[in-house]
Parts: sequence; structure tokens; C-alpha cells
Amino acid sequence: MGSIENDHDLIAEIGNLMRRMYDLGLPRQRMQGFYDVGKWLLCFEGAWMMTKDDPAHPLRRELSWQAIERCFADELA
Repeated sequence: MGSIENDHDLIAEIGNLMRRMYDLGLPRQRMQGFYDVGKWLLCFEGAWMMTKDDPAHPLRRELSWQAIERCFADELA
């Protein structure tokens, strides 16, 4: 079992778990959407962490970014 001390460790452990689940044949086509959304949410969280303290970050000017950030405002607070 790995030790999770930061976001990089967490992402690595989730990646290990997902690879093992694929090895075991657990994900089915029906579940693929959940995995895709999970990967996307991790990506967004990482990007949000980079931008949260930088009001001039280029992503903040993107309308899509602004809409997604508003959508997750409660979770991000």
C-alpha cells in the first residue's frame, strides 16, 4: 500500500488502481463514462489548484473555464 502525502501521490495511486481494475477486466463499456469523468475531474482539480491564487492565469479568461468553475463553486469553496 502506498502512502499518499500530496496530490501527485493521490493521482499515482488512483492510476494504479484503475490499471489493476482494467487488468482484472472489471470496467465494462457501461462504466467507461464514470472513469472518463473521474479522469476529467482530476484534471480540472489540478488545473484549478494552479489558477486559484492567480487572477491573471490565462485559463480564467476562458468562458468554458468560468462556467465550469461556477458549476463547482460549492465544492471548490
